[in-house]
Amino acid sequence: MNSKYFFIILLILAGAVIFGLSRNQKQTSSASRPSEQTNNINLPSLQPQSKQMGVVEVTLTPENVETGEEIVFGLAMNNHSVDLNYDYTKIVTLLDDQGNEYKPTDWTGNTSGHHISGKLKFSPIQMQTSSITIKIDGVDNKKETFE
Repeated sequence: MNSKYFFIILLILAGAVIFGLSRNQKQTSSASRPSEQTNNINLPSLQPQSKQMGVVEVTLTPENVETGEEIVFGLAMNNHSVDLNYDYTKIVTLLDDQGNEYKPTDWTGNTSGHHISGKLKFSPIQMQTSSITIKIDGVDNKKETFE
């Protein structure tokens, strides 16, 4: 009888281990698959870009760039001689590879001084695109393009 119970316990433990491994493998494989709801704009990995516009150092940082979601870029500007009192919803334009232009719907940063930072928010892009461009026009009387 003792070996009979030992055999039953061994079968139960083996079943539990097999069930646990099977369940863990399903969770891992579904986690490694890309979500069907992820709608990336299909761009290569976007990195922050810094450029000089006259005496102003401008850094643009992509924060959320997904199809169907609000597009968000961080913007920072620094200098020691130009007051940065611009309406950023008017001097910045986002362009997609289809020729569509988007003006920022919101600017969350400060609007004057020599050092500004904030977020530029744009309406969602509803279609797949392979490139976007941000144009800034008028900082220290210069134009610059970020791709």
